[in-house]
Amino acid sequence: MVLILRNLALIFMGLTIVACSSTDMTGSWTNSDFKGPIKKVYVVGIAKSEMNRRIFEDAFSNQFFSKGVSSEASYRDITFSKDVKKEVLAKKMVERGCDSVVLTRLIGQRKETVTTSVYDPVYSPGPYYGGYGRYNRPSHYGSWGNYYGHPHAFSYMPTITTERVILTVESVMYDLKTEQLIWSAQFETAVEGSIDKMVEKYVQEVAKDLKEKKII
Repeated sequence: MVLILRNLALIFMGLTIVACSSTDMTGSWTNSDFKGPIKKVYVVGIAKSEMNRRIFEDAFSNQFFSKGVSSEASYRDITFSKDVKKEVLAKKMVERGCDSVVLTRLIGQRKETVTTSVYDPVYSPGPYYGGYGRYNRPSHYGSWGNYYGHPHAFSYMPTITTERVILTVESVMYDLKTEQLIWSAQFETAVEGSIDKMVEKYVQEVAKDLKEKKII
């Protein structure tokens, strides 16, 4: 039974490592000349997958809405491809009444190996000195025979090694009137769990930084 419980603990820990996701900002820049905040932003996700692009743009739009900022997702106007001209996008932005545009794209990726060691939790501590110089010791330290026969021996458990992909994603924002760069930031995010949760965490971090910089 103890062995079964230990194996279940290992399996559960492995599932936990896979399910969790994280996003960390590695750098952020803001144009000190920009006098915000923005009123309405046009959201453009640059991706090979149209589905992923829509997930990104919807997540951004929802996050902006929660911060009291209007937005428009570009996929409602065009199907993105390398043949889409800047002028076409610019026309759509004007038609939608946007004053800024945020673009997001993947700029790099790498693999990362995570190793976790798990040890037997039933190990009993050895002798120690308590308060006022009092010496304390568990009963099985009374003789070598008791120590030899004590069942709570330390047991090594195998390590858990998992491999995950870390994406470097960049988001930039431009003022449509001046075409000047307002803000840019790069984030590293782990590909773990569902794409929806990963994107949600990413856009939360983006919105948090934009809010702190008083751009939205």
